[in-house]
Amino acid sequence: MADPRESKLPKWAQAELSRLRRDLSEEKRVNADLRGDIPDTNTYVLDYGRHNQPLPNNARVSFHLRQDDGRIRQSIQAYVEYGRLRIQGDNSLDIHPGSSNSFTLSFRER
Repeated sequence: MADPRESKLPKWAQAELSRLRRDLSEEKRVNADLRGDIPDTNTYVLDYGRHNQPLPNNARVSFHLRQDDGRIRQSIQAYVEYGRLRIQGDNSLDIHPGSSNSFTLSFRER
């Protein structure tokens, strides 16, 4: 909120204060993005040694599976869609149950 005394300042000074407030607001937004302060998100990079890093809301994450020689073989994408986690692979996927709350995915061998 502007100081009520500002209305008594010259127009150029009022315009400059207004510009400085806009610039400060934009810098705060950019700074928050760089720090990873994303207020409305449902996607995070988990790091047990540090704070979890938020990604933009509904971000798509791609996992690249490599062959023994280091070349990327195929990839799996994961993202939230309509309140559910969607998993897609480059080719057919096999689901391997682990327990009541976990499973693994692999590409179906041709």
